[in-house]
Amino acid sequence: MNLKVVYQILGKYLTYLTFVLIVPLLTAAYFQFVAPDIHPQPHSTYAFLWTLLVALALSQLLRFAGGKHHAQLMRREGILIVVLIWFTTSLVSALPFYLSKTLERPIDAYFEAMSGLTTTGATLICSKAYDPSTGEEVPLYITNPHVPNKTYAYWGTVTPIRDEEGLILYSGIEAVSKSVLLWRSILQWIGGIGIIAIFLSVLPVLSVGGKFLYQMEMTGPIKGEVNPRIYETAFRFWNLYLAFTLLEIILLMVTNSNISFFNAVCLAFSNISTGGFSIHNDSIAHYESSLTESIVILFMLFGSINFALYFHVMRRKFGRVYVPDFILFLCTIIAGCFLVSFFLLTDPSIVSIAEAFRQGFFQAISMQSTTGFLTANYDNWPFASQMIMLLLMFIGGMSGSTAGGIKTSRFYILYKIVLHRLELIYRPDSVRKLRVGDAEVDDKNALTVLSFFCIVAFFTILGTVSLILDGIDPETSLGLIACFMNNVGLAFRAAGPTGSFAFLSLFSKFLAIFWMLLGRLEFYVVLLLFLPSFWKNR
Repeated sequence: MNLKVVYQILGKYLTYLTFVLIVPLLTAAYFQFVAPDIHPQPHSTYAFLWTLLVALALSQLLRFAGGKHHAQLMRREGILIVVLIWFTTSLVSALPFYLSKTLERPIDAYFEAMSGLTTTGATLICSKAYDPSTGEEVPLYITNPHVPNKTYAYWGTVTPIRDEEGLILYSGIEAVSKSVLLWRSILQWIGGIGIIAIFLSVLPVLSVGGKFLYQMEMTGPIKGEVNPRIYETAFRFWNLYLAFTLLEIILLMVTNSNISFFNAVCLAFSNISTGGFSIHNDSIAHYESSLTESIVILFMLFGSINFALYFHVMRRKFGRVYVPDFILFLCTIIAGCFLVSFFLLTDPSIVSIAEAFRQGFFQAISMQSTTGFLTANYDNWPFASQMIMLLLMFIGGMSGSTAGGIKTSRFYILYKIVLHRLELIYRPDSVRKLRVGDAEVDDKNALTVLSFFCIVAFFTILGTVSLILDGIDPETSLGLIACFMNNVGLAFRAAGPTGSFAFLSLFSKFLAIFWMLLGRLEFYVVLLLFLPSFWKNR
């Protein structure tokens, strides 16, 4: 294991991360020194300044440790770098949350940063509660209505903003510094495929290792080649990603006069990355606009589609768009929307068919795209609608997209494998190749896909059982694991849409952090580090 080359690349990566930190730093300085009257929330300029200095110092330390050694990056070093980049970025990204005292516990700050970077969108931010008679802080309580004898007691994390008379102006997420809210959205934007923009400065000097780093970021078994040169491919993906972001910002501001530039930027960053962090306590429901919801839906879908298909469209190669993965994605998301809406019609709180389809479509797409935005308290919906949404969380988007989940391409490959094996049972002498579209799937790739489903099942069971043993009820535990592992950000019951994840214990937070990373890097890359043979010199 050549650690010097690992230090070199990590150091260079952190150097470029400091440039990203300049954006929230300038935002914080503006609201603190230029326009403090419109920012009653706590200021965080010095928190970002210290974070930038720490990141810069750490980058220089790593580059010094790496020396001037110019060895080629091999596969093992590439795997280690990918994992270390995520842990290191989360560590640096957690500092603004901790130093600004938005989250007072280091583990909470790290959870929030990892949730952002993995585009999960689960948050520990929630308003503190106070006794009205004494003014002292009191714990919050939440109960799963299906397990009434189990109550979770926990403390809030953010102090409400009050006026001179003591009336609450802002609470929860809305009481957080605007620069910190922007930083949360930036983390999700970076955690989508925006992180490729930082890799662009590193990739040209990495040769084969650079291609491996790029492939580890583009999740799913089928990425789709756009250009044989990895640098050009990454650069084109980055340009398209930026174009989608700018387009959504413009559409949000033009169609809704109540959405400011700041709100549009934060929303667009969290949306195209299928992240789901919001700057309002009630998420997208805050805007009370069907047009805004439609725009959000559109870009949730854009983020869930294999980005390689967009280049085929721009080149007018429309025949290459109709791949099995895309057809299956459309079929599952359309079926999911109609099923969730259909079962929602049985809910007596739904006043019209139009409302059922409006809420059902939005929440189904939010779940399958693994974005995690919400417009309604779906935890009160019929069980059938909730079951469909849980399944959509596991299905996820297309490979080569910013979405999480298992990916529709793997389901299609699994279907072809099962069909192929069934045919071999009654036609053992026939010679038939397993094909997915125009591509042939050999036994090695078929085994990899089957192994992936086994790993997902194993970690779903292991994670659920671990949370149950930690004192969380089974329904909430399963919803949490589906949330973390598929990078969705929404769960059920005690972790439902109206609450926070602040009730989790220290053990559950550590488990959540690891499960979020497992899901984002699709298991294999992280699990390889636990093999003793990985660390042996050969």
